Amino acid sequence: MALCKYFSGALLMAWEFFINVKAHVNEAIFYSMVGDFQLAAEVIDTRWFFLYMGIYIFTMWDSYSTAIDLNKFSRLADRNDSPIKPFKIGALEVNFLDYRKPWNGVFWSFITPGLGAVYANRLPTGFFVTICFVLTVYHSNVLPAVLLTFEGATELAGSVIDPQWFLNFPSIILTSVSSTYSDILFTNSLFKIEQSRYLKRNFQPKEFRMPNKRKGSRVMHFISSFQHSAFLELALSDLEQNGISKEHIFVAPLDKNSPDLPDVKNTHIEATSKYELAFILGCIFMLLGSIYGFIWTWGPIIWALIGLVFGGVLGLVLSFIFMRRKWFRKKTQTEVVLIVECEKEKSEIVEKVLWGHKAIGVMKTN
Repeated sequence: MALCKYFSGALLMAWEFFINVKAHVNEAIFYSMVGDFQLAAEVIDTRWFFLYMGIYIFTMWDSYSTAIDLNKFSRLADRNDSPIKPFKIGALEVNFLDYRKPWNGVFWSFITPGLGAVYANRLPTGFFVTICFVLTVYHSNVLPAVLLTFEGATELAGSVIDPQWFLNFPSIILTSVSSTYSDILFTNSLFKIEQSRYLKRNFQPKEFRMPNKRKGSRVMHFISSFQHSAFLELALSDLEQNGISKEHIFVAPLDKNSPDLPDVKNTHIEATSKYELAFILGCIFMLLGSIYGFIWTWGPIIWALIGLVFGGVLGLVLSFIFMRRKWFRKKTQTEVVLIVECEKEKSEIVEKVLWGHKAIGVMKTN
């Protein structure tokens, strides 16, 4: 099903690109926005334009209906406690579930849309978006325009750009940025769920003795805190390699969300971004800057960047006003508590392993 949706999504987007170019839709939008309605009517090719409307409406409907269907499957998977595969080796790729930094993906998406998706392990999306971006860069002549802008020839910059292709940039860049950011947040949440299930299943022995001060005892406990990461599992593996059996290790992943909500619902809540409105308004104002930059001083490149910054800042302000709960949500560093029981002779080894695998804090009881 996933492969089918990747294929159908790529097909719909490629078809939209093709019809848009043939019908000169972006060019007609450009002339309409600057007030030249006569020229807008002349440049548009009605033979292709009416095909564009159908594919555009179907794409929106298909996206919405697919999201509804996937939400249903997510609920069923959560109710059945379906396993999440953290690692998969195939003939074409090696894919694994890992904790990634969302802003790294945002950075690479700004540099070249599609690279952020590759960073997030969304390879089909990444390759397709990169191809679309490269085609848009080439046909729009944006790189010569950027060079002219840096040289101060802003009026010439607007004359070398093809508006039909140039107006694709706001949607390609900001959609790639927003999608990468939310995808990484969602994947990180899935990683936490999968790791929590693994830890509860393998490192919560019933016979484990909780820390208790006993005089003359040769046993001591280490209590440490971690974030969800691969380092935590490496620490557990190293402890076992050093002679600490699973019966003497207790791991407690902390629940940070309401127990009344299923894991999938919590995952969607964590994946919703407080920056979504900034991405949306940044795209809109970048598009407006790209259009009116052709008739204003400084040219379309500079005005597109101004529109991007203005829309992004406006989105952040509105998000802060209307979605304060997301901005003031408490962030806790400690996500997992690890308790290790060991003999005093092995205390140095245990402490070294814990600190060596990025423990947030370590406490030992004698």
